[in-house]
Amino acid sequence: MKRFLTRLVVLALIFSGAVSVFAYLINHDVTVIKSRDMDSSNLPLIYMVYKDVEMNPLHGYVQPMSVTQVRDTLTPISTDRDVAIEIQTYGEKIKDVYFEVITADGKTSLENTKVTNLSRHEESINASFVLQNQLRMNREYVLKIQLHTEDRDIYYYTRVVQQDSLHTKEYLDFVNAFSNKSLSKENADTLALYLEPQETTGEGNLSFMDISATTDDIVWGDLNPKIYYKAIPAIKELNETTATVVQEYTISAQSESEKTELYTVTEYFRLRYSNETVMLLDFERSTNEVFNPENDVLTEGGIRLGITEKNISFASDENNQYFAFVQGGDLWTYDVRKGKIAQIFTFRQKNGSDYRDIYGQHQVKIISLDTDGNMYFVVAGYMNRGEHEGESGLALYYYDASSSGITERIFINTQRSYDLLKADVDTLTYVSEDERHFYFLLDGDVYDADLNSFSSKKILEDRNLNCCVGSTTGKYFAWLEENEAYNSKTIDILNLDTQKTAKLVCGESERLRLLGFMRDSLIYGIANVSDIYTEHEGDELFPMKQIFIVNEAGENIKTYGETGIYITGGKIEDRLLTMTRVKRSGDEWVATKEDHIIDNAGTDSGISLTTQASDRKQTEVVLLLGNAEIPDKLQVVRSRFVVTEGGSESTARTEMVIDAKDHEEETYYVYAKGKLYGIYQHANTAIREADRLFGIVVNQEQLYIWERGNRPTESTIPLNQIATTILNCETDLKKLEAALSDRLVLDLSGCTMDQILYFIGEGNPVLANTADGWRVLNGYDQWGNVSFYNPKATGEDVYTSSYYDEEGNYVEDSNKRTAAETYLLSDEDSLKLFENAGNEFIGFIKLFEEP
Repeated sequence: MKRFLTRLVVLALIFSGAVSVFAYLINHDVTVIKSRDMDSSNLPLIYMVYKDVEMNPLHGYVQPMSVTQVRDTLTPISTDRDVAIEIQTYGEKIKDVYFEVITADGKTSLENTKVTNLSRHEESINASFVLQNQLRMNREYVLKIQLHTEDRDIYYYTRVVQQDSLHTKEYLDFVNAFSNKSLSKENADTLALYLEPQETTGEGNLSFMDISATTDDIVWGDLNPKIYYKAIPAIKELNETTATVVQEYTISAQSESEKTELYTVTEYFRLRYSNETVMLLDFERSTNEVFNPENDVLTEGGIRLGITEKNISFASDENNQYFAFVQGGDLWTYDVRKGKIAQIFTFRQKNGSDYRDIYGQHQVKIISLDTDGNMYFVVAGYMNRGEHEGESGLALYYYDASSSGITERIFINTQRSYDLLKADVDTLTYVSEDERHFYFLLDGDVYDADLNSFSSKKILEDRNLNCCVGSTTGKYFAWLEENEAYNSKTIDILNLDTQKTAKLVCGESERLRLLGFMRDSLIYGIANVSDIYTEHEGDELFPMKQIFIVNEAGENIKTYGETGIYITGGKIEDRLLTMTRVKRSGDEWVATKEDHIIDNAGTDSGISLTTQASDRKQTEVVLLLGNAEIPDKLQVVRSRFVVTEGGSESTARTEMVIDAKDHEEETYYVYAKGKLYGIYQHANTAIREADRLFGIVVNQEQLYIWERGNRPTESTIPLNQIATTILNCETDLKKLEAALSDRLVLDLSGCTMDQILYFIGEGNPVLANTADGWRVLNGYDQWGNVSFYNPKATGEDVYTSSYYDEEGNYVEDSNKRTAAETYLLSDEDSLKLFENAGNEFIGFIKLFEEP
């Protein structure tokens, strides 16, 4: 009986204690720390459907985006204005579907309508709708598709253009057939018809190939792959002449030990339709092996990364005990002492993977790696899955090596696409030594985000392009104080840990220019004002008489200069500075040979990349680990996210929103090969780059400025349709802008004749300087003759020219003409005339008109 009472008392005490603990947990602020895997993807995918062919995969955003910030695919629609889409639901319960048509500049909504024609299936929804008749032919708009679910709205964006005879179906069929045929050696002869192979020496490389690749490489050599995720073509540019199409897909192959390897493939096609045949103008294929440590990755001295481009981002701690690398958007670390490799971050799903996994619109950047293997890193761009799925921004994470746990420190919701974020992330992302501040550059502004209060402040605003640079480590940031690339006398160098600033100045008759950082050493140049040429924006020349390398305090480490030789630019790659140089020849500057500066003071991290050859994979990339001992077998660890439940910490928001900025100044974006290639302040610079890359130029409002290869064979602009200010050959840009409020006035100096004829083909006259003064160019014909108009001449002038008449006969013409008469010059004579006058042009673009 006594034993029974004792047990009863004990049970009562246990029960009482449990009740007390439960009551405490309910009534007190308690934080429970747990870990879990990243949430699986759950946003639906939308495919545009054109004549029963799937194309243009659209990825969803969980908030409305500025349409000028998400320039991606282009969907053609017929004159019937009918649109068909397929929604892959992935289990998401979709109640309603809406669409909205918006002008390309995002300023005007033309239509906002609910879709009523829905066909629901087990895993998908097919929808069709017809756009209203407000759309103008050959004018781009933005189509926003909105999915309304039980608890949220999801937004999708594509550009649309209404135009017939674009040969979309033929282009899509060609792309699909080309990629499918490349998976079989039996089709090698068929594909060879489209290639322009060049003789090569050494081993082949499957990680990158273009139209000059051999047929054997195009059909994957001895890799023998199969389709794992099918390709869905995405149209990036499309006009009456050419099309740009890209696609991403995954292939699989079997290793020598019968293990499955996965490869992510990105292909770019530039196509033309002529004589009922699709012509392949340009082609590129990039392939990256998905790193899997459970495959055969160990080799002498390092780790085999396989078929991948040799631009792998990697880092090590100061003791060379931990190594980290990023491949294909996945982050890994290797612990030398334990022979342990850890997958820190990936958007790929371990189970239930699908097409959303390979959407590569994000970047992983290593910020720091300490001697315990702990790491700060940033994921920038579109978030494929997880807590921020469907958002676009900067996520700062901390990895704790002892627990293999990842903690989100802050998320900056930027509402900007990855293309626009990438350059800023590369320039500045840094966590201070005290781990309290996260510094980053966003659209010309430098922010200091407090990692405790999750608040932010701007420490620099509106930095112009080419007026600021960040160091390799991110610790130092330098900028031109006057914020003028060719007219600044002061450089500031900020230490982001100490907040101390060093200043560099020059004499009154000199100016400074930033070249960049070589790790933490700043490189800048100095030029005489008298040598600097800035008469035409975008065609400037800044000949530097000396180059200086300084430390964070502004103290000089090295001076470079050679009498009579001037440096016009420099490219920094790791520890090497390559300088472009010129010298005087009379009144002209002429190019001379390049020179280099090598950083011999840098410390060797013990980690490097090399390649090795094999029969099946041809060229493989190997990560060399210095003197690290390579184990017989790797211990593989996969990280988990640390979360808090309950208590005040769980309610603390780590997310900040920074709205997209409106730009008053003109900015020009070069898109080529299906992606953003560069951002420029001046149209002429952007046009020259787009011409080199077979691309296009748009401004910040998505107004087309220039396209490669898209102009009619002939064009004439009637003089009565040209503004009087232009006809009078006014060349003062400010006066032109004041008089032509409906047009964008562009200094096109330095462009070629072929480049400026695009403007005339679009119905926009061009002012051109000649030996006899400025002229209006208002047309060209199919034989290349250019039409000139000279309103300022008096009396009769003699113009000698040669050209082909309408029958194709060659004519030499020396007739006298009255002052206001137009005249033709051949393409050769026009070219010489423009070149002798320094290729000085002024162009005009019609601004968007309100519908």
